[in-house]
Amino acid sequence: MKADRSGKGEEYIEVEVLPPEGQAQSDPQTNAGPDPLIAFASRLLDTIFSVPGTQIRFGIEPIIGLIPIFGDQATSLISAALLYRSVQYRLPKIALVRMALNILINGVIGMVPVVGNVFVLWYKPNMRNLRILERHAGRTKGVTQSDWIFVSVLIGFIFFLLVCTMLVLGYATLTRFRWW
Repeated sequence: MKADRSGKGEEYIEVEVLPPEGQAQSDPQTNAGPDPLIAFASRLLDTIFSVPGTQIRFGIEPIIGLIPIFGDQATSLISAALLYRSVQYRLPKIALVRMALNILINGVIGMVPVVGNVFVLWYKPNMRNLRILERHAGRTKGVTQSDWIFVSVLIGFIFFLLVCTMLVLGYATLTRFRWW
């Protein structure tokens, strides 16, 4: 890190981040390792905090999930963005389907108040998807346009099911309490 002063009295900092000695940068084309952004986001969503004195870890996903219905949709959208970014690592379609299923299970069960947040604490879908990415990255020949289309359709289907679930839960809640 280098700090310098320009002629106008403004200070700027130039930062260069290098991998540890002997390790290469992660590159989807060479399969040197998982994407640092995907790893960071997965840990942030699922395991960034720990309960002192225990081995219980949780992230911001259960906290965001406390916002009724929309919180779970927001975290599912972030998870879907991580899935979409995972395509560049040439995952087999079955691995992408497993990742999408993790997102769907988390989204549907996460919508149930209290039980859904406890489930998210246990299930940690983004860490599961990160392990799938680490296990399968680079095993197939290359990313094709059909891979992108496949994942786009898969994500669209997931959100269609999540919206349908949200509408059914909303309708059941409104009719149960006769709010309309």
